[in-house]
Amino acid sequence: MNPEDRTDLRHLVFGIAASTKLWDQRKSYIKLRYRVRDMRDIMWLNEKVKSKENNSDVLPPLRIFDDMVMFMYTNRQGHRLTIRISRIVSETLQLGMKDVRWFAMGDDDTIFIIENLIRILRKYDHNQLYCIGSLSESHLQ
Repeated sequence: MNPEDRTDLRHLVFGIAASTKLWDQRKSYIKLRYRVRDMRDIMWLNEKVKSKENNSDVLPPLRIFDDMVMFMYTNRQGHRLTIRISRIVSETLQLGMKDVRWFAMGDDDTIFIIENLIRILRKYDHNQLYCIGSLSESHLQ
């Protein structure tokens, strides 16, 4: 395989769901994660946050995801915000970023081991559709 054909960090886009309510507590973790300058992260928030750092390069670009009130949600045991990841996938895709092979989605407290993620993704054909992962909305998981 030609080294140029190998999936690398430049081929990944991370869509990260963040809560405006927890932003002040979690943005320090996001700064640590974003210190890798080759990463393409999009932070998706439920509403605007007041922060002096929003336009700095210590944080990834911040976006507000569409209002989800229009979407039906009938799970009596769940929470309406659980559909946010599917919306973030859709809205990240609509950004039309170039040279993207994979979208990695998670919450602002999700830890990605980048080297492992890339090693696993290299085993798959990026021209095919895959959904790899599992739900993790429970603290017991």
